[in-house]
Order: sequence, then C-alpha cells, then structure tokens
Amino acid sequence: MTAKISKIFLFQVLLYALIFLPACYPNRFIPNSDPSPICSVCVPEKIRVALVLGSGGVRGMAHVGVIEELKNAGIPIDLIVGCSAGSMVGALYADNPNIEEVKQIVWDVRTDSLLDLDLWNCRYGLSQGRSMRSALNKHLSAKTFEDLKIPLVVVATDLYSGELVPIGSGDLVNAVQASCSIPLMFVPCECMGRILIDGGVVNPVPANVARDLGAQVVISVDLCELLPKTFPSNLFQIATRSAEIAFMWQNDLCNQYSDVIIRPRTTGIGTFNDKMKWQIYQAGKRATREKIPFLKKILGENNLKDSTHDEKRMVHLHCYLPQIYVEDP
Repeated sequence: MTAKISKIFLFQVLLYALIFLPACYPNRFIPNSDPSPICSVCVPEKIRVALVLGSGGVRGMAHVGVIEELKNAGIPIDLIVGCSAGSMVGALYADNPNIEEVKQIVWDVRTDSLLDLDLWNCRYGLSQGRSMRSALNKHLSAKTFEDLKIPLVVVATDLYSGELVPIGSGDLVNAVQASCSIPLMFVPCECMGRILIDGGVVNPVPANVARDLGAQVVISVDLCELLPKTFPSNLFQIATRSAEIAFMWQNDLCNQYSDVIIRPRTTGIGTFNDKMKWQIYQAGKRATREKIPFLKKILGENNLKDSTHDEKRMVHLHCYLPQIYVEDP
C-alpha cells in the first residue's frame, strides 16, 4: 500500500510540475520564421545500396545485427539514412565502419545514461539532452557529416512547420541529437534556425529520402512492433494500443519506397528496455539472414554487387510536407 501511495504522490508532483511550473518561465523556443536553407549532401555518383535505419529506441540494437550480417554477406552500403535510434547507430557506423566496435559501444550505452531528468525544468521535456550530447561527443570522432567515412543523412521533425527535415552536412552531434529527441522525454533541439524533435514523429522509416537521393536499391530496417496478443483492459491500455496501431500503419506507408524490408521480431520489448539487448541484436541478425538470398538476387539483377563508383556529387536536400499542404499546380 505504501508503494502505491508513493507512486500516486510522485505522479501528482510530476503533474503539478508539468502544468503549473511552466508559467514561471519565459518561452525558451521561438521558431524562426526564416530558417536556414536545408543543406546539400555529398554522395557517390551512383548509389548502389542505401541502408535506411528506422526509429525504435533500445531496439536500435537490432540495427547492429543487420549491419553485421550485410557486411558478412558482402552487401555494399553506399549511403545510410537514419531516424532516431537509427540515426545514432548509423552515425557510429558511418564514423567508424568497424561493426565489432560499434556493437560494443551500443551494448555499453545504457538508456539511463542518456537521460538527465529535471522535474523542475521540464516545460519542454523531462530530460534536457545534455547527457545524450555528452555520450555522442564521447563516441563519435567525426564532428561534421563531411568527416564521416560513409555518407549519412538523418531526419528530424520541425515542431513549428511539421516538415520532415533531412540533414546531411554540418554539425553531426546536433543533428543526431535532434533526430533522437523523443517528445516529452527530451526537450526539442535547436538546429539550422529550426526547433526539431524526433524524426519518427513524421517518418520512422525514411526510405523516401534514400529514394530521392538516387539510391538504386533501398534496404529498410523497420523496428515497428507487432501488436501484442493481449487485449486492452483499461483506458491507458486502449490509448497505448491505439498509438501502436497508428504507428504500425505509419511504418507500412513509409516502407512503400523500400525494395527490401527487414523486420526484426521484437514484439513486447519496450523503447527503453536495456535488459533485452542481446535478444534484439540476435533478432536483427536472424531477420537479415532471411533476406540475404533475395538481396543478392536484386543486386545481381541490377549488376551492382561488384561495381565500384568513386566519383562524388552534391545533392541538394529538401524538406517534406504532407500532401494537404502542397498546392495543386
């Protein structure tokens, strides 16, 4: 009973902080009516294979297993497009294409080490983002996208305009942090004159970005969970399941631009469940091995596997808005 009362008290304190304390602080985030232009990105002249790493919190450990199996199978990766957890794993691998070292980093980083909860300063998010930035600075040698060994684009969501914002040049840590800024959990991130949050809010599997950059084959890693077999029994579970259904349909729409979709089976593993990392990693490996024969067939049909393209080109990135905001010609 005491434990239950303590939880109720903590919930009341948190609710008070979220509702009443914000009035004591001035508005920290004011959107820029004229944000900086979206940058260009340097990519191979011919992008044989683009790897799209989707959002999913701690389930991002599956990305490590996917990359390891692709590397073992000799599948080339000319471009990485990442969202949220996918942007973090993608940045680590693009910075240092040594999957064993990347695996160790992702394994060692605990969810709580990325959080700096501050209930007295939570107007915009429970965590201020300082710990995440510190972890990124510690593990990334590259300071800018231009320093990476593999071209990388990460996506974030413009909180003011609703646009999906791809970033492929400039400050690497700031862009990855923006892509990982889960609403409520983290404060938004200021970048390029914009107020940005987690890219998964708009597009958890940004295969369309890879396609628009000219990738011939797009491999997407979709970390969306299947619906649990249990039926909701209260209003909170109904709300949770409704969000899961919406997210599942959103992922399905995003995947229409993919040639190959890898779906690690991670049902029942929460966004911040560090205890299941090994199972998540193995799920990524298994799901990829199942797709390797199909992948090799596609690469063979496109005559891509053994070709090399050292030439580079600059491609201008652009933001994405839903069709409702796009005027008819």
